[in-house]
Amino acid sequence: MNIRDIAKKVGVSSATVSRVINQSGYVKDETKQKVLAAIEEADFVPNAIARSLSTRDSSSIGVIVPDIANEFFSSVISGMGEIAVNNQYNIVLFDTGEMQEREHQYLQMAEGQRLSGLIITPVSELDMVTRDKLIQFENKGIPVVLVDRNIKNSNLDGVFIENAAAAYKGVEALIHAGHRKIAIITGPSTSMPGKDRLKGYKAALMDYRIELKEEYIVSGDFKIIKAYERTKELLQLPDPPTAIFASNNQTSLGVLKYLTEQKLKMGRDISMVGFDQIESLKIIDYRLSTIERDAKKQGYEAMAMLIDKLSHKESKSSDRKIFVPYQVVLRGSELIK
Repeated sequence: MNIRDIAKKVGVSSATVSRVINQSGYVKDETKQKVLAAIEEADFVPNAIARSLSTRDSSSIGVIVPDIANEFFSSVISGMGEIAVNNQYNIVLFDTGEMQEREHQYLQMAEGQRLSGLIITPVSELDMVTRDKLIQFENKGIPVVLVDRNIKNSNLDGVFIENAAAAYKGVEALIHAGHRKIAIITGPSTSMPGKDRLKGYKAALMDYRIELKEEYIVSGDFKIIKAYERTKELLQLPDPPTAIFASNNQTSLGVLKYLTEQKLKMGRDISMVGFDQIESLKIIDYRLSTIERDAKKQGYEAMAMLIDKLSHKESKSSDRKIFVPYQVVLRGSELIK
């Protein structure tokens, strides 16, 4: 059975049936209910979808992240999944690969899927296209929660970490270990974590009256390949750093890849503190010092916040922020031997 058959059965035009299915244009409520009943009876679409069309609701929540292969985001999604399934919601997952254009495409797709709500880690905090689209979602009654990264001037709710303070503590650990030549491989300057972790690095050096050397600040993109290249650049400087602060777990892996290839030993040839744990290194007892947080809890809190917003749809985003705790776990890679 197709749209034309449904229209003939109800006694309306195909355009009317299409408007009901796509929730576009005006259709009298009585006519709408007849069309939905015919759709469900004919099993033209699954019953759950037919019911969602009648209530303008669904059991699916969109989740947009920049890198699903990153262990941090996998753990975040795991936390989201636990509370979503307990509340009878499904997750529709999108991976932007840190590309703004793809993020814009997925936002368009998410809008077309009539999701109940959306959780997103935006590629850039400065992206006004994404900001405006998310505000549109909220205005249409589709609640939005940010996780890990904020969007400037958006007033959207979210779950974050105190990036500047955490980075400060990581760099401070290197300073306490005796380092004065400390480099940083940053994250993207357009993302809140990238910008704030650099801010924490600079604040620590300033507070301890250590000279800030521009050649020790190299830009990364939270990916392994660029971190590998930046590590090579740093260690080939005429006066190389004795320690590196890596701005995320993928950056840490890029550093380690270069050191391994060059047969350089952590703590002897270079020291390091990384941001976010790497579980595989713990399994093989590789003693990398890291700033750690409960990523699964961060995802859990984000989904809990969204479901709370779904339960109180009359309330819009109010710039509500939850900050998950962190700790600096020192395993010896920060030391000079």
